[in-house]
Amino acid sequence: MEKGRIPEELAEFIREEAQKSDYELVDISAGGGKELFLEVVVDKEGGITLDECSSFNRKIMSWIDGRNIFRQGYTLDVCSPGLDRELKSDSDFSWAIGKQVEVRMHEPLDKKSSVIGKLLKGSTEEGITVESEGGTICVEKGNIAKVRLWVSV
Repeated sequence: MEKGRIPEELAEFIREEAQKSDYELVDISAGGGKELFLEVVVDKEGGITLDECSSFNRKIMSWIDGRNIFRQGYTLDVCSPGLDRELKSDSDFSWAIGKQVEVRMHEPLDKKSSVIGKLLKGSTEEGITVESEGGTICVEKGNIAKVRLWVSV
């Protein structure tokens, strides 16, 4: 297996099981050095519990081990996206409209490298529009470094 790549049959199993459980599959990623590290991020309406993540983890591990997919050892982490969830896909942006976000930019706008405000519009193709204290700000797709939900403390 190439570093950073998930076998398609595993990704398909995870997608199907998430759908059966009424979970939103937020992300699947792979990385690591000598040992492979797999991370599966799931959520659901009202939030996902630790017990649900543990149960989903066991289901995936059982499937992986039953098919002996990986030659080396691996670690699997099933987790929630957290309160400061990163927005990556069009569905993430659609879901977050009306919520507070932090936008980090590659090139500063009005001398600011990040802006916090209410997401008015967002897409991975066009960029995003945020209403902040300084007014409405549009950030083009190419200038977006990262967008996360903003959690005020």
